[in-house]
Amino acid sequence: MATKATSSQKYLQLLLLQVTLLGPVSCGKVLVWPTEGSHWLNVKIIIQELIHRGHNVTILVSNASLFIKPAEATEKFEVYNVPFETDTVENLIRHTVALWLDNRPTTLTFWQFYKELGKLSKHWNQMNRLMCDAVVTNQELMAHLQESGYDLVLSDPVTPCGELVALKLAIPFIYSLRFSPAFTLERHCGKIPTPPSYTPAALSELTDSMSFSQRIKNILSYHLQDYVFQSYWGEWDVYYSKVLVWPTDASHWINMKVLLEELVHRGHEVTVLVASSNLLINYQDTSSPFTFEILQVPFSQQSLEALMEDFLNLWLNEASNLYFWEKMQRLKKDLEIFSYISKQTCDTLVMNPQMIAKLRQAKFDIVIADPLALGGELVAEILAIPFVYSFRFSDGNVAERLCGGLPSPPSYVPASTNGLTDQMSFEERLQNFLFYLYTDLFFLKFWQDEWDGYYSNVLGRTTTLCETMGKAEIWLIRTYWDFEFPRPFLPNFEFVGGLHCQPAKPLPKEMEEFVQSSGEHGIVVFSLGSMVNNLTDEKSNIIARALSQLPQKVLWRYKGKKPEALGSNTRIYDWIPQNDLLGHPLAKAFLTHGGTNGIYEAIYHGIPMVGIPMFADQHDNIAHMRAKGAAVELDFNRLTTQDLVNALNTVINNSTYKENALRLSKIHHDQPIKPLDRAVFWVEFVMRHKGAKHLRPAAHHLTWYQYHCLDVLAFLLTCAAIAVFILVKCCLFCCRRCGRIAKRKKD
Repeated sequence: MATKATSSQKYLQLLLLQVTLLGPVSCGKVLVWPTEGSHWLNVKIIIQELIHRGHNVTILVSNASLFIKPAEATEKFEVYNVPFETDTVENLIRHTVALWLDNRPTTLTFWQFYKELGKLSKHWNQMNRLMCDAVVTNQELMAHLQESGYDLVLSDPVTPCGELVALKLAIPFIYSLRFSPAFTLERHCGKIPTPPSYTPAALSELTDSMSFSQRIKNILSYHLQDYVFQSYWGEWDVYYSKVLVWPTDASHWINMKVLLEELVHRGHEVTVLVASSNLLINYQDTSSPFTFEILQVPFSQQSLEALMEDFLNLWLNEASNLYFWEKMQRLKKDLEIFSYISKQTCDTLVMNPQMIAKLRQAKFDIVIADPLALGGELVAEILAIPFVYSFRFSDGNVAERLCGGLPSPPSYVPASTNGLTDQMSFEERLQNFLFYLYTDLFFLKFWQDEWDGYYSNVLGRTTTLCETMGKAEIWLIRTYWDFEFPRPFLPNFEFVGGLHCQPAKPLPKEMEEFVQSSGEHGIVVFSLGSMVNNLTDEKSNIIARALSQLPQKVLWRYKGKKPEALGSNTRIYDWIPQNDLLGHPLAKAFLTHGGTNGIYEAIYHGIPMVGIPMFADQHDNIAHMRAKGAAVELDFNRLTTQDLVNALNTVINNSTYKENALRLSKIHHDQPIKPLDRAVFWVEFVMRHKGAKHLRPAAHHLTWYQYHCLDVLAFLLTCAAIAVFILVKCCLFCCRRCGRIAKRKKD
């Protein structure tokens, strides 16, 4: 007994030494993730000794715990609620004990025993996941744990999730463990060597002196437990998966960031590849939940901002004075410049063997990319991992159609950026058809000249950009049927429009007072997005003069020079909580440039819009809202004060616009699953199944003439031509034959 006591004391002292070495010896804060049953009795002794030595210990425990009773203990507990009762735990323990007592494995019952054990393990796994979800998805609880500043997590790996809590809190963790069946955890995760020739698998009831038949049993025990645990872990891997992100800058990042934050919230590790010079991605933010891998690009922040300023100046101030072909020439030039910048960004990664080796060593499970910034699919190919796109659309839907295989009949599916609806006249269908044809020819030529060779050189095999993009497992399209016109879609295209939207939060005090001062007239929210920060004096005064004539109070996000015509009812802010303002009960209208993020916030809250589109997807977005009766569209280049006043008064005073906006809002909210949850589901689906090849249409393996059945038509036409030829020949032959017979008779 004395020997046993001494051995236990040494074990306890060793564990305590490990704990204290990880942080300050005095006043350390320890968080405990325990396991039920006798495991708790053992770890409780360690907890009591830690408390005795001055450490602050908190135990995470569910409200359905069977053996751990916070009300009867002196230790400090953090109780979380789970969607099952104590009876669930008790029944599982009883069935597990009964299996071992009544069905001990023998040579004849070996397989049956492990079959039943697998079923019980599945139930334990489901219960453990519910416990884990109750903690890691509880934002309030995780924030509280984060603020508490723990130094260490003490966990029992028999109940998974303690290590995940430690990772989310960014603190070290220690395991307290007797063993896992066949030492599966210790071997695969702890890398402990266990030669089956003399190391008996735990629960095999063997010793280190084994006969030949016992060694066979031992090896089988190891492999059976490996199989059981690999199946068991498969459902947990998604909690610990690693996500690599290739984002697009500006407003695209705002949308992508929401998805990534939710992935982090659900336990995934997210790493963002970001250029050292960019517009909105703040990789120096120490509070960011993401890990940033910075790509040191050869262009400066100033040159990037100057390029964007020139691009905006073209569409805001110069485009109205240019002919169509001049606009196309300028657009092609800008596209070449942005393409060159994208190549420089790609080069900093693909030409950096150390960075590639680091990414390979990290063993990422998936790449999430925005195809507007080319390169994400190339990174996924290099790392040999699946990738998912998060996308609004490309010009003329060219990437979705030619690379993703999305069917788009030009007779009723309007090409994006063309500003058309699904109700087209003959002239509009002609315009739509020609626009599709133009974008196809333009981008195929552009990709061939700029990117196909680049991708082939990097991958070391002949390929094309479009072929590589076509390998995307899922396309997360940032719209929904509240926005889109009815059209055919593919099973690997999923709608996630409005994933960033959420219920309105209270406004800052000063802003709320200004809003309340509007009385029954309410407020107008005005923003031109994250990229347009200033306007010409003439244009800003036209807008300010119109706003000053409204009875509503106006909150305008604007960083430019204060307009001289600014009225007392209008306040300018460098930044506004747009979603919270649109969700305010006094919000009457949204004056917008037509960006997708803002459009969806207005749809979410049921607010009618006045759209002043300028470039990119904005004309298309407002065309959709106009067709659905929720918006009035104005021409930015021909904008007058009276036009703006009339448009705002129309959407505010004509109840039809509000009714249509509310109708779209109801459609948006009436979904079986929220857009953000749908996006996360499909990302996790791809990680769980290592892809989604079963959703990819066979169109990816067809040539263009096979896709349109031109070879079949050619064959049928040839057959028809041959049949006609033979028929004609037969008729001629018969005619000649009959003519000869008639001639003979006459003679």
